[in-house]
Amino acid sequence: MNNEQFENLIENFLLELPEKFREKMHNIGIVIDYESTSHKYKKNASTGELTLGLYEGVPYTKKPGSYSIFPDKITIYKKSLETVSQNDEEMELNVKKVILHEIGHYFGLEEEKLRDLGY
Repeated sequence: MNNEQFENLIENFLLELPEKFREKMHNIGIVIDYESTSHKYKKNASTGELTLGLYEGVPYTKKPGSYSIFPDKITIYKKSLETVSQNDEEMELNVKKVILHEIGHYFGLEEEKLRDLGY
C-alpha cells in the first residue's frame, strides 16, 4: 500500500467514527511514521513485539480541564503494520484496530481492557 492510500485509509476511518467520539477529541494530532519499525517501549523490545501505534498524552478522563496547552499525539507506524499485514485487506483491518486501540487510550482505557475488547 503506498503512502497516499495509507493516509486516505486513516483519514476515511477517522471520518467514520461516531460523532459522539469525534466531538470529544480535542487538541490531538495523528501522525504517521512511514519508515521506522518501533520498539519504543522496553517491555515490547524485550518480547520482540512491534509497536504498531502509540498514544502520548493525558487521557481525556484525566485532563484537569477541557483544554490542555500541549496536544496529545497518536503515532501510527506504517512499516510495523506492513510487517504484520499479509495484504491490503489485512492492513486495513490492522490499521482500524490500531486506531481504535490508541483512541481507547485517549479516552482513558487501560491496555488490559483494550485487549479484552479485541484491540
